[in-house]
Amino acid sequence: DPFALEPEQVDHHILNAGVVGLGGALFPAIVKLRLGRKRAINTLILNGSECEPYLTADDRLMCERSHQIVDGARIMRHITKSTNIVIAIENNKPQAIAAMRAAAELHGAISVVAVPAIYPMGSAEQLIKAVIGHEVPAEARSADTGVLVHNVGTAFAVHQAVRENRPLISRIVTIGGASVTRPQNVEALIGTPISFLFDYC
Repeated sequence: DPFALEPEQVDHHILNAGVVGLGGALFPAIVKLRLGRKRAINTLILNGSECEPYLTADDRLMCERSHQIVDGARIMRHITKSTNIVIAIENNKPQAIAAMRAAAELHGAISVVAVPAIYPMGSAEQLIKAVIGHEVPAEARSADTGVLVHNVGTAFAVHQAVRENRPLISRIVTIGGASVTRPQNVEALIGTPISFLFDYC
């Protein structure tokens, strides 16, 4: 039970599992979580926005693994000692919104909000502006304003690391575009050649 442990004990599991931010930056997740513990974090925002064309990996993850994502977010809240969790999802993903709301309603202080599906909503600064209503100063980090943003895939990886003792060895990948015979999302081991995924699809 991660909630029976001190935050320092929980984040040790995340560090050892090699969890990184899965929104694209691949920054070690534990660095941002520990930074959050040093600041007064009021709100943890889970980024469920995919503003790039074709991408639907996070959409499928939220539809199919919503309870695990919410659990990961609750673990992240425990580590950072933040107050609220806001899961922000673009309004063109109704199934994901419904799945995440159903999972979130079982726990307190978690809200799911729909944000406009406009570019670049997947960027942390734009997401904070849409959800909280204030801008992060150019020379500041979001943590300086009491907000931490993590991707929904990162929250899922935190769940796996803490609950299942599973390192980050795979992720959901979208294989799409007009030249792909069967566009789809696949869970691929990290290190899988892109050519293999194209052949599969």
